[in-house]
Amino acid sequence: MGLILGALLVANVLLLRALRRKRTIADRSIALNLLVDTAAITAILLWTGGAMNPFTTLYLLHVALAAVLVSRAWSLGLAVGSVGAFGALLVLRPEAVHVWHAPGMFLLHVLGMWLAFALTAGCLWYFTDRVNASLRSREAELTEARLDAERAERLAALGTLAAGTAHELNTPLGTMAILASELSESLADRPDARAQADRIRAEVKRCAAILSRMRSHEQSPEEPARVAVGRWVAEVVASSYEHASVPVRVVSEARDAWVLVRSETLRQAIVSLLDNARLAAAAAGDERVEVRVEALENRVILTVEDHGVGIAPELLPRLGQPFVTTRAPGEGMGLGLYLVRAAAAQHGGSFVLTSERGVTRATLTLPRAAVTA
Repeated sequence: MGLILGALLVANVLLLRALRRKRTIADRSIALNLLVDTAAITAILLWTGGAMNPFTTLYLLHVALAAVLVSRAWSLGLAVGSVGAFGALLVLRPEAVHVWHAPGMFLLHVLGMWLAFALTAGCLWYFTDRVNASLRSREAELTEARLDAERAERLAALGTLAAGTAHELNTPLGTMAILASELSESLADRPDARAQADRIRAEVKRCAAILSRMRSHEQSPEEPARVAVGRWVAEVVASSYEHASVPVRVVSEARDAWVLVRSETLRQAIVSLLDNARLAAAAAGDERVEVRVEALENRVILTVEDHGVGIAPELLPRLGQPFVTTRAPGEGMGLGLYLVRAAAAQHGGSFVLTSERGVTRATLTLPRAAVTA
């Protein structure tokens, strides 16, 4: 018995080392390992009471493991082998059947049955719980993969729509630019009105630039580049909200932290978050809009915070899905947060939106790039 237990110990140590090197093993190897265990159990039982040893319930543990871990043929073979091994104990040690009639042996036998049952039940629970946890993890991974595939399809459809929209809007925007220029010249003696006409020209020019970028991205996707995220965010805010009615305050603790980004894609995501925050703050009569940049060991966190009207709890989980918006009809399409989430995924990061007690935080997490010499 000592030799058998020692051999099992050595075999399990070798198997654990093999598993550390290679996380998966073939059905045949698993089945053979279980068959060796069954043979070892049979040999031990043969010298400890034969079929009357209550630990014969351990056969069921190996049958259950085989049913879950290996193919039907191998598991059926192990089940048949276990039944045959139990029968062999009856044949090889027939005298053991009468041992429990000896004084005091029956109580010992019942106590052994209880202990064997407890051991088998505990092992089965542990193994089944591990299998269920693995299945839940796999199901979550498959669900996330399906969602990623759906997001990719939607983004492709949006790209096609954007390219068509850019093509169709070129002509009316060109007409608006010409008319705005003529209007500005005709209002030379009215400075206030001319300033408004010049503002129209600037906005039309901005729209044309956006459409031009959309067409160029459709033809040639933007290549990622390393940027110092703190300084880069400050530049984005300065260029987009220099004269905004609701100013944006930048708090950066990571001016020299680097990230690898598609600059225009991420810029649009940040501008979308800031536009949402400014609208919410303006609706509540508040002027506190802040973007914070924090650098941790392996990631950078961008947080846009406002103290505006907040987001209803029942709507919060749906924001980020296409065409879901908090704005009134005609004021937004519900694509901003969806594109922000897509931009985060494209950069290997994540996006989380929270809203509590009138404080809304949009948190964009990006992997931190290594500093080059």
